[in-house]
Amino acid sequence: MTQAVFFDWDGTLVDSLPMLHGAHNHVRETFALPLWDRAEYAKHMLHSTRELYPRIYGDRAQEGIDLLYKYITDNHLDQLTLLPGAEDVLTTLQQRGVIMGVVSNKRNDVLRREVEHLGWQKYFDVYIGAGVAAMDKPSGAPLIHAMGMHPRGLTIDKMLYVGDTESDLSCAKEAGCPVMFIAHPPVRHDLIEKYRPLVVVNNLSELKEKLIEFLAGGTKKAS
Repeated sequence: MTQAVFFDWDGTLVDSLPMLHGAHNHVRETFALPLWDRAEYAKHMLHSTRELYPRIYGDRAQEGIDLLYKYITDNHLDQLTLLPGAEDVLTTLQQRGVIMGVVSNKRNDVLRREVEHLGWQKYFDVYIGAGVAAMDKPSGAPLIHAMGMHPRGLTIDKMLYVGDTESDLSCAKEAGCPVMFIAHPPVRHDLIEKYRPLVVVNNLSELKEKLIEFLAGGTKKAS
């Protein structure tokens, strides 16, 4: 019996992609570097900023991080947009008594402001971002760390993770947690083949139906 469903944040429940893409390009523009198109941005987002920026900006990494988070702090709440069906999924699970949480690669203080700005702490017992666990996604460490934070003593075999990127798939696999994958177009069939998620859906409406089925014991494999 599943005890808990934990979610990724950006691209899974909220649409902050345009703002985040703009934030990273603000750094690159300031550094007089070529801007990232959407595909290049997505490629780099396998890792959190604290792990990515030292690799690509070297001794200017901290300057870049400061620029990035100044831009995000100035813009993220005004540009925070729910993905269609997000709150419907959460209320459906809450009505069934399912424990919920968030494990994100967004910096922890920014994630917490967004969750609380929406009033969604009523849904989530645990919500953590980058920098809380010893490593960020794609490591499984933050999911295991979040599980350990819950007072009910959750076990990984009774959890499910939901995400939309390779970082999420890798995190769940490393933690030993079943994962449902929201496959935004263009669908990365190579990722589906590599990680074999329990279920693949196209949107949150489909996810809700699959979660209901899963909680009732009807979902056995990816579909």
